[in-house]
Amino acid sequence: MVIGALAVFALVTYLRAWRHLWTEWFTSLDHKKIGIMYTVLAAVMLSRALVEAVLIRTQQARAINAADVVEPNDFARLFTTHGSIMIFFMAMPFLTGLINYAMPPQIDECDMAFPYLNSIGLWLTFGGTGLMMASLVVGEFSTGGWSGYPPYTELSFSGGPGPDYWIWAVSLSSIGSITVGINVACTLYKMRAPGMTWMRMPLFCWTSLCTAILMIFVMRPLTLATLLLAADRYAGMHFFTADLGGNMMNYVNLFWSFGHPKLHILILPVFAVYYEVASTFSSN
Repeated sequence: MVIGALAVFALVTYLRAWRHLWTEWFTSLDHKKIGIMYTVLAAVMLSRALVEAVLIRTQQARAINAADVVEPNDFARLFTTHGSIMIFFMAMPFLTGLINYAMPPQIDECDMAFPYLNSIGLWLTFGGTGLMMASLVVGEFSTGGWSGYPPYTELSFSGGPGPDYWIWAVSLSSIGSITVGINVACTLYKMRAPGMTWMRMPLFCWTSLCTAILMIFVMRPLTLATLLLAADRYAGMHFFTADLGGNMMNYVNLFWSFGHPKLHILILPVFAVYYEVASTFSSN
């Protein structure tokens, strides 16, 4: 990943494309360009998650009477980063990019309701991704799994920077997802073409609306859980330490208030894509 990043940096520098990228892409408020950048981000993170999955499965295949492919702590980090990337930094950006690109034209609109907020959500997600990537070369990522359960991720058990990487990467991503949900919902409520009633709206727009509402409501418990965990680590709070009056089950309840609806966030737009593609190309 480091070599790939350096190669891209060198290529862009050689082509003198930094100004073009900055003016036409990185600072763009166009919903299609933002959707494309979300999708490219998802593809890059998928490549890393795929490498980690291969390492994990190779380790498991050779685990009996063979030398380790990776050390035990490295295996735990691979397991954590693979799960976190696939959920927060591959599936969500790809889904968000698809909605950004396809939904406004379906309601005959030229952009989202809040273009600037759309860009903020993108760069919050990029910020979380940057933390994930930085952990490859600076410090070490968490070994606490993609769910980050305390008390293992508390200071007494994980004193290094690993859980901090996980906390802030997930927090930035979840806040970005909340902004996306607000933007998509407002666009569909207020900016449909004249005459496009709810019952005339394409199915993909319906599933985008359902997904947006879920994002607004279920990403907040996740953000709260990660911030409370950060308060435990940095401010000496004891929200999740049972021997000092806390209760780690509060974390579990908050996390899975997000975790189960997350499945519906990811699958609903996919159902609509399948339906619209199949119905379009099956017609006479």
